[in-house]
Amino acid sequence: MKCKEVNSKLIFYLEKELLKDEMLQVENHLSKCSSCSDRLILLQSAMGVIEKEKSLQANPYFLSKTLNRLREEQRRAAQPFIGLLKPALLGVLFLLAIGSGIFMGANFASDTETRQQSNLIDPYFNEIDNETIELFFLNDGYHE
Repeated sequence: MKCKEVNSKLIFYLEKELLKDEMLQVENHLSKCSSCSDRLILLQSAMGVIEKEKSLQANPYFLSKTLNRLREEQRRAAQPFIGLLKPALLGVLFLLAIGSGIFMGANFASDTETRQQSNLIDPYFNEIDNETIELFFLNDGYHE
C-alpha cells in the first residue's frame, strides 16, 4: 500500500471500520513507514481531544437558568408599557426638579427685602473698590 492510500484510511483504521484484510495492510504499512506512523500518532491525539470534549458534562443548572431567563423575557414582553413608563417617569421627575429650581430661584431673586439688606452689607465687604491695599498700609490701617 502507498502512503496516500494509508493516509486516506487512517481515520477508518482508528475507528476500526476497515475490512480485516485492509486493516492488516494498513498495519503492515505503518510498521514499515515512520511518516505514516507519525501521522497516526497525531491523529490519535486529535481524536483523544475530541473524545475528551465529548465527555464533558453540561452545567446541571443550565436548564433551570435558561427556563428562568425565558420566563423573565416572556413576562417583560407581556408588560411593554412598564418598560416605557420608567424612563418617561424619570424624565418627568427631572423636568419637575429643574422647573422647581427655576421657580424657587426666581422667587428668592425678586425679594426686595433681601436686596435692601444686601445693599447695606455689600459696601463693608467691597471696600477694596474704594481703597487699595497700598493706601491701607500707608494710612493708619497697619500698626506695629
